[in-house]
Amino acid sequence: MRLIETDITCRLDSLPWTPFHTRFVLALGITWVLDAFEVVIVSAVLKPMTKDLAFSPAQSSMMVSGFLLGAIFGSLVFGYLADRYGRKRLFLLTLLLYSGGTFLTGFANSFETALLFRVLAGAGLGGEFAAIQSAIDEFVPARHRGKVDGTITALWNLGSLLASLSALWLLKVMEESIAWRVAYLLGGLIALLIIFVRLYVPESPRWLLSRGRVEEAENIVKRLEEEAGGRRSYDKCSVPVFEGNLIDASKIILGRYPWRFLFSASMSFTILTTYYGMITLLPLILSEVYNLKSAEIPKVLLFGSLGGLLGGLLVAYLVDRVGRIPLGLIISLSSAILSFSFLLGYELKLAFFLYSIIAFSFASVAYVIATEIYPSYIRAYAIGLLSIIGRLSGAFAPLILVGLSQMGLLHALLGLSLFWLVGFFAFVLWRLRGMETRGRPLEDIA
Repeated sequence: MRLIETDITCRLDSLPWTPFHTRFVLALGITWVLDAFEVVIVSAVLKPMTKDLAFSPAQSSMMVSGFLLGAIFGSLVFGYLADRYGRKRLFLLTLLLYSGGTFLTGFANSFETALLFRVLAGAGLGGEFAAIQSAIDEFVPARHRGKVDGTITALWNLGSLLASLSALWLLKVMEESIAWRVAYLLGGLIALLIIFVRLYVPESPRWLLSRGRVEEAENIVKRLEEEAGGRRSYDKCSVPVFEGNLIDASKIILGRYPWRFLFSASMSFTILTTYYGMITLLPLILSEVYNLKSAEIPKVLLFGSLGGLLGGLLVAYLVDRVGRIPLGLIISLSSAILSFSFLLGYELKLAFFLYSIIAFSFASVAYVIATEIYPSYIRAYAIGLLSIIGRLSGAFAPLILVGLSQMGLLHALLGLSLFWLVGFFAFVLWRLRGMETRGRPLEDIA
């Protein structure tokens, strides 16, 4: 693998925060809002959708699992393509696929058609994650990367909040058999509008360098420096140019970075098993234990989304100050303990709010470190692999926890707590064998 001596990456990291960075983060960070909207709207309208299309309990859980299985395919295929053909092309294509799949779900008239459209939407959003997260890491200056990544991840809860409010309003003003369809139609149309913003987002200079396209990268950085008021760095570093294929990329990830892959895979596993497991337990199990009606479920989700947003923003603020490792250890262990709070008899809205403040903030530290520890030339593909592991685990987590709940709520919550302990022990091992990445340039980390 040949190396390029360049000052472009150092110049990117030396830039002050500019209006471009704000526009860039908003245009791409909306992915997390859409992802959450998509997942939570399913949970919020799952009961009326199940009733209208006569789903069995297993078929109902497949509305969540099918979406995740589609995301697995999208993460692998589009993650590799984002490393091969660039971030920009892929985050336009994947957005079209996601919006189309979501919109068409509103017209589903059977389990088979609903599952097909959920898989298509999942494939689009799975590809979105790999391309978008890579581009954000590669554009944002190192000293801002943690709080930007953390804030964007916390915005998942904003999407969850919007989904809960939308479901509440739709179930209030419409018949349940119509409301769930409108929810999907609305989600698809909103996603489609984002594409017009992304047309003006440039390609990642770090990806261009990894493909040897130095002049194009130079032109993009010059424009950013002009907006920032001039050049601020003359330092240089060596950047590898990757000319391999999918097999070569896999060998590098598994052969050169096995500990990093094991750690980041554990992060993805913990985030998605605990989240998807909980939002499936809520409408299918907790709603029965607490005797909730369909219209009350979005209210509980609303409290959870608010708690997650507040907790996530706080963690995003702390992640560049306290560090990734201390926060990851504290949050994962606390969440494992809080999993049992639903047995204490508190009002469900309060219990879910308190749980969400801690548990739903974990992604704001875990995704930050899991995505920044790979070189730019394989970052999107690595993120795609991580997403596959997480979403595959997340696809089966609802089935596992719902199955455990047949022996009692305690067994389901014990399973949830064990998922959290995977993340906790991964951070323990990373503390011993890994590194604290706070404030370090991507090239230094890699």
